[in-house]
Amino acid sequence: MHICKRAIALLAALVLTLCALSACTSDPDVSPDAGDREITDMAGRTMTVPSEIESVFSYNAVSAIYLYTLAPDKLLGWNYELNELERSVILEEYHSLPNFGMGDAINYEAVIAAGPTIALYVGALNEGTVDAADSLAESIGVPVAVVDSSLTSTADVYRFLGELLGEAERAEQLATYAEETFSDIANMNVPETEKVTIYYGNGEDSLETAPAGSSHGQIIDLVNAVNVADLELGDGSRVQISLEQLLAWDPDVIIVNGEPKADMSGGDAADGILNDPSFATLVAVENEMVFGTPNAPFSWVDRPPGPNRILGMRWLSGLIYPDYVDFDVDEEVKEFFSLFYHVELTDERLAEIYHG
Repeated sequence: MHICKRAIALLAALVLTLCALSACTSDPDVSPDAGDREITDMAGRTMTVPSEIESVFSYNAVSAIYLYTLAPDKLLGWNYELNELERSVILEEYHSLPNFGMGDAINYEAVIAAGPTIALYVGALNEGTVDAADSLAESIGVPVAVVDSSLTSTADVYRFLGELLGEAERAEQLATYAEETFSDIANMNVPETEKVTIYYGNGEDSLETAPAGSSHGQIIDLVNAVNVADLELGDGSRVQISLEQLLAWDPDVIIVNGEPKADMSGGDAADGILNDPSFATLVAVENEMVFGTPNAPFSWVDRPPGPNRILGMRWLSGLIYPDYVDFDVDEEVKEFFSLFYHVELTDERLAEIYHG
C-alpha cells in the first residue's frame, strides 16, 4: 500500500512537471492573459495592453507625427485634413487615412468603429494631461499611453514607443539621431558676446510670438540663441504683440512661420516683412536676416511642437551660427527626411523645401 501511494505521488509529480513544461513551450495564444502585458507610460500610469499592437489612435497632431515617423502602418488616422505641402512629402499610401479630429472636435464614434488597439497622447507631463488621457480611455474603451511633449525628451519618447509598438530597432535609430543633434549643437560653444537675438513670429501679420521659456519657443533656447520675447505666457501658447514692441526689441534675426490656415507660408511672411516699410528700421530687415520657416511636411520650428523640431534645430543653428556648426546642414536635412519621413531628397527638392 505504501509503495502504491509513493508511485501515485511520483506519477502526480511527473504529470505536474510535464504540464509546467508544456505551458512554457506552448503557443501563448492558448492562454487568455498571454496576449497582454503591463506597461508604465511616461506619466507613470500603469496599464495592460495587448502584446501585439496593430493600430494606434493619435489624440493630437504631435502624436500622429511620432507614429508616422516611427511606425506609419500603425497610424489609425490623422487629426486634420492634410494640406498640399504635407502631401508633397508624406508617402501617398497614407494620404487617404481618415481624419478623426482632435480636442473637442474628435469624432469618437468613428474612432471606436475603426477599432484601435490603443491610443497615444503626447502632452506635458502634468495632472491635466493625465486627467485628459484617462477621460479619453473611458470615451473610446482602449488604453491611452501618455508620452512627454518636451523637445528634450524626444529620444526617450522614441525608445518608449519602440518597446510599446514592437519597433525597438527602428526607434533606436531615430532616438540616436535626436541625441546626436542635441550633442552637436551643445558642442558649438558660442561665446556669450556672439549669441544672436531672435524674434519668432506667427500669424498673417507675424506679430504673434512664442515667449522665451515656452514649449512653442523651446527650439530658440536650445540653439544657444536669445528669444527677445521675454514675456508672461498667460493662458495660451502664444502672445500677440504690437509692431511697436517688435521695433523696440530690434532683434538680430527674425524667423516667421506664416499662417497655414490662410495658406501663407513662412517664405511669404518673410517677404512681407522685408517689403513692408513699417519694418524697415529693424536691424534684421536692414541686414536681410529675416527668414521663413520651412514647413514641409510640418513646420521645422513649431506648429505642431513635435519631433519635427529636431530638424529645425539643425536648420536654425546653421542659419544663425554658420561659423560654429560642425556638420553639413544640407546633408543632415537629407538624413532626417530619410530616417523620419521615409523619403530621399534630391538637391532640387531640398532647395524647394527651403524656400517654401
